[in-house]
Amino acid sequence: MGKIHSKFPNYYDNHVLNDDEKYNLHLRHHLVREIFKGNFSSPVHNILTGWSARVLHVNSILGTWLAEMSANYPGCTYIGVNSISSDEDGKPFDVEFIKSDIQNEGLPYDDDRFDFIVIRFCAWEYSESEWKDIIKELIRCLKPGGWVEITDFGMDFQNPGPKLINFLNNLTNIKCTKDKNINVVNKYEEFLMETNEMENIQKQTEYLPIGEHGEKLGETALQFAHDNINMYLPRYAKFMGMQPKDIPCIADTLCEEANENNTMVPITRVFAQKIL
Repeated sequence: MGKIHSKFPNYYDNHVLNDDEKYNLHLRHHLVREIFKGNFSSPVHNILTGWSARVLHVNSILGTWLAEMSANYPGCTYIGVNSISSDEDGKPFDVEFIKSDIQNEGLPYDDDRFDFIVIRFCAWEYSESEWKDIIKELIRCLKPGGWVEITDFGMDFQNPGPKLINFLNNLTNIKCTKDKNINVVNKYEEFLMETNEMENIQKQTEYLPIGEHGEKLGETALQFAHDNINMYLPRYAKFMGMQPKDIPCIADTLCEEANENNTMVPITRVFAQKIL
């Protein structure tokens, strides 16, 4: 795949994660696993129990998903790819981490190499044209009959309050995101179909409650959302005319509104099989 240059860098490029960020990423994984009742939606159980499957996780920052998959389906080969060095402390023996940037370098593998490829939580990082190229690269490395699965948060919130709606509109309109579709998750099915290499394209969306209406899950998700705003909004603050000192108050306000309105966040998985 040729080099594709984004106008705005990936948050994790050349960034050393602190403990709070690591905890936030682990929590995101657990919330998504809980809302979907599992680590994947693709019909790959039989493939994974064959003791010879090769599984690739693109954007594997900490390797939490890979570690759980290794425990649940031993005997397979698991590889995590990211543009930063992943934390390898305590990693299972059958998990390997590779530093490679799919956007600028492509994947360092031959064609038809993997049985199952997942990419998670990259929606905002790439423009639509970049996503099309990335999906083609994923498919190139996928074996015929293998499955690719994309998981991302969407922006079609249920019961959003006016402050959240205004916040999302401002985020969509700032200069550094204008070449991106922050709700690109709704385009993944189309992108997969356009390749003419995939079939059995399916979409599953679940809604994560934010606040007390979701009981323990919702309370945990509320804390996750609050921490997420405080951690990542500084990335966009100057483009939105915000002062860093105001971000904690913004996080409080948005989360209080979400709790009062019984807001729910969509999380979508799109998965498809490579044609034999």
